[in-house]
Amino acid sequence: MRKSTRFSMIVGILLVFVTLISGTAAAAPAPQAKWTVMVYISGDNNLEDYVVKDIELELAPTGSSTNVQVVALADRGPGYDTSYGDWQTTKLFHVTTGMKADAASAVADWGERNMGDRQTLIDFVSWTRANYPADHYALYFWGHGWNWHPGYVMQDDTNADTLDLDELKAAIPSLGFIDVVGYDGCNMASMEVDYAWHGHATAVSSSQEYVGWDGVEYDVVLAQLAANPNMTADQVAVATSQSASNDKTWSAVAVDSRFDALVTAVDQWSVAMKNGLAANRKKYDRAFGATQDFWQAPMDKDLYDMAYEINRNVSDAAIKSKSQAVMNAVAGVVLNEHHVNAYSDAHGITIYYVSSAAGKDANYTYYRTKLDFALQTGWDEFLDLYAK
Repeated sequence: MRKSTRFSMIVGILLVFVTLISGTAAAAPAPQAKWTVMVYISGDNNLEDYVVKDIELELAPTGSSTNVQVVALADRGPGYDTSYGDWQTTKLFHVTTGMKADAASAVADWGERNMGDRQTLIDFVSWTRANYPADHYALYFWGHGWNWHPGYVMQDDTNADTLDLDELKAAIPSLGFIDVVGYDGCNMASMEVDYAWHGHATAVSSSQEYVGWDGVEYDVVLAQLAANPNMTADQVAVATSQSASNDKTWSAVAVDSRFDALVTAVDQWSVAMKNGLAANRKKYDRAFGATQDFWQAPMDKDLYDMAYEINRNVSDAAIKSKSQAVMNAVAGVVLNEHHVNAYSDAHGITIYYVSSAAGKDANYTYYRTKLDFALQTGWDEFLDLYAK
C-alpha cells in the first residue's frame, strides 16, 4: 500500500528531526491536495544563474493552490548570481503565485546543505509530505546530471559532492511512493535510472541527451495541473516530457508494474546474446556501431535501436526473437518521446555499453558492483564477455 498509518508515523518522526536540524517551525499541515509538486534545485554550481529565474518565471506564475501545492528546496553558491542579496544558503520555499525568490519569501533557511547528500533529499521530501500532504506527489531533480555515471548528478560545488545512483538507491525507501519523477538534468533517461525507481514511482520523465537552458518548462506543467488537478501520473509525466519542447530528446517512461516486461526482456536478451557471442561477435560489432548514441556519451546507446540493429544483423532465431521482445517492451513503457532529426533513432531509453577491455575503468567497476540493474540482470555479464 502507498499510504499507511505506519508510514505516517515515520513521516511525523522525520518531521520532528527536520524541524530540529533546520529551525523550521512546524505549522499545522495544509489540507490534503490533489498533487504536491516538489522541486529539488541543486544550484550550488555553474547553473546558479537559473535558480532565481526558474522559481520566479516558471514555478511562481501558477504557484500553489488548494489542489496543487508547489514546494522547492533551492541551494545557491558563490560566484555566479548576485541577485536578492546574493543568498548562498539552502532555502525552502512554499511557492505562491507571483512570489519573489528572495530570503523574505522562504519558509526557512536550512543553512549550507549538501544537495549531493541523500539525507538532504530525504529531509526535503519528508518535510513536504508532512506539511503539504497530497493524493499524488511529483518530484523533480533540477541540476547537473549524467544518468548512473558517478560524479555528476545534483553536483554541489561547495561540498564537492554528487547524488550518485547508489546513494539515491539508499534514499528511495525513505521517500515513500513518488507518482512522477522528473529529471531536469542532462542524459538521465536510462534503463539504469528507470530501474532504480521501478516499483517506487509510476513514471519517470527525462532526456537521453544533454539538457539546454530551458529543460522542463514548469509553468506549462503547473498550468495544466491547475486546470485539471485530477490528472493521472501518466498524464503529468507526458506533460513534463512535452513541455521540454526545446530540447533535443525527451521521454516519459512507465516504471511501475508495466516495467516488469522490459526488465525480463532485457535479461533474456542478454542471456541469448551471451550464448551466441562466439558465433556472432562481428555481427554484434556492426550492430553496436550502428546504434544511436549521444553527444559526448558514446557509451550510452539507445536501447530500442540497439535491439533493432541486433535483430537486423543477426540471423540466429533465438537472438532475433529476444531482440524483438526488447523492442516490444520498450514500446510498452514509453508513454511519450520526442527527438530532433539528428537523433532520428532515439526511442526514449539508453543503456550502458562498453566495447573493449580498455573501457573497463572505474566507472565500469562501479556499474557492475553498485547498480541494481547490473546486479539483478544478465546485461553486465554479457558486456563483460563481449568487451575483450
